[in-house]
Amino acid sequence: MRVLRVFFLGFVYGWFMRWIIDEIYLKDNLKMITDENILLKDRIKSLEAPKSLETLSVKRTAPAPEPAPEPKPVSRASAKDDLKLIKGVGPAMEKKLNAAGINTFEQLSRLTSNDLQNILGISKRVTQSADNLLTQARKFEQERAKR
Repeated sequence: MRVLRVFFLGFVYGWFMRWIIDEIYLKDNLKMITDENILLKDRIKSLEAPKSLETLSVKRTAPAPEPAPEPKPVSRASAKDDLKLIKGVGPAMEKKLNAAGINTFEQLSRLTSNDLQNILGISKRVTQSADNLLTQARKFEQERAKR
């Protein structure tokens, strides 16, 4: 009779512990899924948004015709820079930046980290790498300004 009682108590204790562990795991799992869902919704919004900052300015100014601007002399800033000089920027990332109208270090340094994340499709988790790219772009722009 004592063996049966110990077996029954062990069975109930094991079932209770399993229930507690499952509750903890499910809550963590649901929180993780909810966070991922929020990130995916942000990503979808960023993909639906216009690809470049120039597109935004064109859409805003299109209804009101403006007088033609005077031609400006071509400066070094308007020439295309090799963005691959920035550590972490490869050919694919450079193509994404160029497609968004970012061709120079100056243009890249003017972006915010959120703008850069939207252009490159970087998740919110790696904000530090976007900030690093912008810092490097600012350094290259400062070096060019010193020359």
